[in-house]
Amino acid sequence: MKISIDNLDTTIMSQLNTYNNEITKSIKKQTKLSMKELVSITKDTAPVGKRTKHYKDSITSKKVLENNQKIVYRWYVKGSDYRLSHLINNGHALRNGGRYNGTQFIDKAYNQTLDNYSKSIEEIFNR
Repeated sequence: MKISIDNLDTTIMSQLNTYNNEITKSIKKQTKLSMKELVSITKDTAPVGKRTKHYKDSITSKKVLENNQKIVYRWYVKGSDYRLSHLINNGHALRNGGRYNGTQFIDKAYNQTLDNYSKSIEEIFNR
């Protein structure tokens, strides 16, 4: 393919835009997959108490923002169970004076998902 010197800048910009769009599309796809993984891991590792309605059934995510350059998801707990997230993860004082130490299940799932996400993003750029 021959390119004249007059069209060199346009051709380079066109190629860079194509590359940028491919990378952005791949990163958005991986972000969505990673959020699904985070929701799945937290649902699997969330403690199950004696209640009939389980906390883990309320764990979900939603897309908060998407534009040409980025996509943002939010992990959250639906309904009034959102109040339990901090207590279950970090621990709390008990009525009888004892202490529940917490499971750190959100932190562990986040760190595992973040490691996998980072590796996947590096693979996208190394293709």
